[in-house]
Amino acid sequence: MAVVVLGSINLDLIARIKRVPKPGETGLAETMTTSPGGKGANQALAARRMGAETTLLGMVGEDAFAVQALKYLRQDGVDLSRIEVSRERSTGLAMIVVEDSGQNAITVVPGANGAVGQDVLAGLSALLSARDILVLQLEIPFDVVEEAIRIAHQVRARILLDPAPAVERLPKSFYRVDVIMPNQFEAETILGAQITDVRSAKAAARQLRSRGAEVAIVKLGEMGVVWATGRGLFYLPGETVAAIDTVGAGDAFAGALAARLDAGEPLAEAIRVANRAAALSTTKRGAQPSFALWEEVRQSQPQA
Repeated sequence: MAVVVLGSINLDLIARIKRVPKPGETGLAETMTTSPGGKGANQALAARRMGAETTLLGMVGEDAFAVQALKYLRQDGVDLSRIEVSRERSTGLAMIVVEDSGQNAITVVPGANGAVGQDVLAGLSALLSARDILVLQLEIPFDVVEEAIRIAHQVRARILLDPAPAVERLPKSFYRVDVIMPNQFEAETILGAQITDVRSAKAAARQLRSRGAEVAIVKLGEMGVVWATGRGLFYLPGETVAAIDTVGAGDAFAGALAARLDAGEPLAEAIRVANRAAALSTTKRGAQPSFALWEEVRQSQPQA
């Protein structure tokens, strides 16, 4: 059993500022740092740190950014043997502005992520089995995501889709997954309906599931998480933590969920653990550096 992640690999350029500038406004950042990122890479690292044997498939450029982008993944033992290298495009970049409040605004330059194609899919086809969980996001071409879903169905692997960045119209095939897990904004964008509280989030989860997913999760940040299954609608409150940076929290959730499902935990328990892992990630700066190890998350769980 393993978690197989197909997705983006970026280097994050992170500016910290008191307040994100409004359109047309110039703001002076307090600091500037770099950190590995990309939703695919983030979720692969989060899954690995939560105890899963993890393989990442994707593409980087033939440049110095790639070495930095893969640093934590290599250190933590994620299988990178299926990473392809583009000579035409640079490694993907994400420019992130983080407020003192912890909120953030992100601009992504896809680079090599936009060139992910048949070579990577061939690697996925050779690797994936019915015992695996495939994790997907939307920072690589849609046709690649669509083909990856088809490959997973062929071998009967479980599929988790994080539909981010948000898009207004998802292809119908994207709902043919075991779990779809947008955050609040992404669910609003997909459904064209505002989500203001737990009740409206449950309605959104129900609607997402009606489009074909076995399980639909809506992540609500500090409000918690709701999900819909064939057995009903469920809600888990948010964790109380001293948040300083929300970058990567959704990826921490996705990776943790995949890892704990891969470990055989029931859905509700896996969601509870993922909710905790996401909350803990907001207490540290950055995305990948903030992801906790399984033992840390396990020991931090409130005792029943």
